[in-house]
Amino acid sequence: MSKVLQSPETSLNSSASSIPQQRKYPFWLMPLLLIVYFGIATLLFFYWVNPSLTGENDKHITADSPRYIYFGESLRSGEIDPYVASALYSFPNTNWGPTLLAYLAPDTYGMMLINLGIFSLSLWFFSRAVHINPALFLLLLVLNPTTTISLLAVNKELLDLLSLSLFLYYLRHHNRLLLLLALTISLVSRFETCATILIFLFFRSRWNLWRGRRLRSLFAYCILLDLGMAFLLSLPSQASRLTEAGDAAGEAVASSGLLLMLNNLEIHFLFVVALVPKLLDNLFAEVFNVSHWFAFSMDDPANTFILFGNNLANLVIVVYLAIRRKLSIRSSIIYYATLIAITMSVSVVIQPRYFYGVYALLCLEGARRIQHTPSEQPGRIVNAVA
Repeated sequence: MSKVLQSPETSLNSSASSIPQQRKYPFWLMPLLLIVYFGIATLLFFYWVNPSLTGENDKHITADSPRYIYFGESLRSGEIDPYVASALYSFPNTNWGPTLLAYLAPDTYGMMLINLGIFSLSLWFFSRAVHINPALFLLLLVLNPTTTISLLAVNKELLDLLSLSLFLYYLRHHNRLLLLLALTISLVSRFETCATILIFLFFRSRWNLWRGRRLRSLFAYCILLDLGMAFLLSLPSQASRLTEAGDAAGEAVASSGLLLMLNNLEIHFLFVVALVPKLLDNLFAEVFNVSHWFAFSMDDPANTFILFGNNLANLVIVVYLAIRRKLSIRSSIIYYATLIAITMSVSVVIQPRYFYGVYALLCLEGARRIQHTPSEQPGRIVNAVA
């Protein structure tokens, strides 16, 4: 007789047939929700986002989309601007992914259609990797305004979502081609994600002496990051972010003093001390920074309303998981999300959108179905990629 219970590790290696096929929702619900959501997003695109991308107004709605669009147009024209060449020549280069999307899309409308396709494909891979309530997963994702903005502009967050869905699908079905694709996409969009994929594979391998000791493995990882901080901060991407952090201080951004202090701790091999404050600042700061509430502006929604919505969604999903007692690294989804969060915290600039992949994984855990049987023990139920 086969065992009913699975440990977190063995569940990652279970076959696709172990995912229960019975659905507890109408088959038409998910397509209907997607149609409604895409319809609303399209209206937002035409009447709000696209005018800012095409230069019809100077509202700052998206993060770096205008820059990637300019890169793509420069490459299509065949007359490459020296600024574009200097931004794209190095490797690994996280500008390559979004610039490629901008290059392939003939205009902003085509770009939106490509994004909708990537988003739909990501949802499909997630639903085949983990036994979830897809409607709940979609609703939790949409709770974060970063999701909608990512669909309507050129960005790295949507590529993060795709690479994570491919990786989790690989963990379930062992398709090495999709693993290679996930690594490639993450390498040219956000190489921290690429690094966490490799590290997570090592954590699960027989080479990790603390494979069954998840908290100990994470702590050892933090120590290694501390020891390697001098090298990490010497990377070109981090050097530019250090400059950005200094500029933020010069502009008297409220949190910049704290940020510079935490960066100073990192440089002096105290990343372990700086980690928790940086995580809290990235994930929740704007929700509790009352002084910023009165400075919200429709001319700069990216750094006001959208940033606040991002942090509020983070708080909601964390509280939701805590109430449901699912916020534990015994779940491999939470374990992997924690690994990504630690890695992203190395950044010397506070950028909550870097943590969108963490948010997506938390939503996945929130939507994950748990199958109860009489023989299962509370707290030991593990389903799909958990």
